[in-house]
Amino acid sequence: MNGRLVFVTLLAGAMQMSVVFAQDGTSANGQMKEYNRNSLTILLVEGGKYSSELKNAMNTVVVPEKFDNNMLDKRIMPELPNSEAVRKQLETMKVPNDIISKWFSRSDNGKFDMSVVYNRGLYNASDADVIRASAAKLGMAKLKDAGEKLIKQSYVMVLCFGTIKTMDQIYDEMDAARRKTAKAQNKEFKPVARTKNGYRGEVAGFLYRLSDVPQAMDNFYSNMWIYDEDAPDVVAAKRQMFDTTSFKLVKVTQTTTTYEASQYNTGEQKSKSELFSMLVNGSVHNLVKSFENSVEEWKVRTALYSVFPLRAKIGTKENLTVEDRYFVYEFRMNQNNQVYADRRGVVRAKKVVNNSQMAQGNTNENLKQTTSKFYQIAGHKLEPGMFLEQSNDMGIGVTIGGAGGSLGGAYINIEGLVGQYVGITQLKFFLGGHFGLNSYEHNMWHDDANFMFYGGELGLSKGFFIMRNVSVSGQAGIAMEWGDALDSDVKKQYLNDCLVQGLFGFAGAQLAVNIRYDIQLVGGLNYYAEMGNASLTKDAEESDSKDLGIKYSELFDGRAGTNINLGVRIQF
Repeated sequence: MNGRLVFVTLLAGAMQMSVVFAQDGTSANGQMKEYNRNSLTILLVEGGKYSSELKNAMNTVVVPEKFDNNMLDKRIMPELPNSEAVRKQLETMKVPNDIISKWFSRSDNGKFDMSVVYNRGLYNASDADVIRASAAKLGMAKLKDAGEKLIKQSYVMVLCFGTIKTMDQIYDEMDAARRKTAKAQNKEFKPVARTKNGYRGEVAGFLYRLSDVPQAMDNFYSNMWIYDEDAPDVVAAKRQMFDTTSFKLVKVTQTTTTYEASQYNTGEQKSKSELFSMLVNGSVHNLVKSFENSVEEWKVRTALYSVFPLRAKIGTKENLTVEDRYFVYEFRMNQNNQVYADRRGVVRAKKVVNNSQMAQGNTNENLKQTTSKFYQIAGHKLEPGMFLEQSNDMGIGVTIGGAGGSLGGAYINIEGLVGQYVGITQLKFFLGGHFGLNSYEHNMWHDDANFMFYGGELGLSKGFFIMRNVSVSGQAGIAMEWGDALDSDVKKQYLNDCLVQGLFGFAGAQLAVNIRYDIQLVGGLNYYAEMGNASLTKDAEESDSKDLGIKYSELFDGRAGTNINLGVRIQF
């Protein structure tokens, strides 16, 4: 056995021994799970109206960086009725054999080598693994363990697209719904603004993994590995054995997602092929995110390296992005001397390091260059040595509450983290709505008139965690409100069957306190400044309006200025 083969054997065996020291963590059932890089092969089930466009787009598929790339020349398979038929077809197409061939760099003469295993083993290893491997004394029997360790986490993801609609078709459906609603309410139909072009597709993702790896590898090493000293008849027999053996797959799970590959009608336009490339790659991204929450082996796990600030040795190699969420666990022992995992906190990534290179066994590295930085959003005091486990969320929060003062009433607010796109933590885009009932007296109407108020707002906020379970944020945006007279005589006589509309700019601050990691009690103070005069409009979607020459707050006293709000936020 050559020196490089011996070294990778030592390395892989040492990686098995470094469970607690390096990249390990806990699963949801409290058992320790080792995290190593998985490999991924992606194929497409052909069929449908856009079959040719999808097949061409498969040539542009990018495997996410957290996976070793096991893409094959075979990327298309025939249309099949269900996931079991897909699995059998993959085996018939010898996809598992091709994956093993890729792992062991099978040449045209049928020989295998360890170059891919060697490089991927080093890329997967931490500095601690490399140091231990250099001192380890392991026998040749560890070769089988090394192969099993790497190969058993070979996954195949199959894309099966369902309905794909153009944006024009989607707009047509929206117009049809609007037309039906307008007819039922005896209102004028107004078509939706057609601002985009592109495609929206539904896709099912089937996930499989190589099956019976220990037994398959025993057979592989014993009967299919070709050595230089093998006689020609032995070589031929081993080649035939590999070619005729059907390695197996097992289904892991499946899910569905929808992805929109679109662009605005203005500006430089992407081609049809570029849009379908976006559709396929975006669908892969969404499916991976979904599978990460259900497939234990796909969850990144690592030790918390340091605190003040929080740091861990993961980064771009693990597809880490700003605002990715991780749970932090501590292993404890109960009264029955059983070890269990206790969740101690929740953190998000703040600054992601580029670690897309092989570990060198360096113990004196610059932490800023080798560790990613996190910030805590919930839980207790954290200590080095606790374990981080990936726990994807949507980054969406929904707040329901009430407000007093300007634009008062019940409200709902939906917000989404955008830090993963711009690299700024706790930066959120939000969209809100409110409604309330009040009575007003003004010289436009002789007696008190009851009005229903409803409106919406949108803007940006930037938050900071001042304590582990307490955050503050500042926000700014624009808001609109409409006043609708409930008395039909008032609405007809004074408002000409219209709504009173007001436009505002606002700014404010909020304080949020955790009830638990995904539920917060939120209180805030906003100031709403009127922008222009009040106007009359037929409905909230009407672009034409009549300026009343008077401020909105002069018609409705108190509906501009300071607003105090209190609510509960649920985060998803």
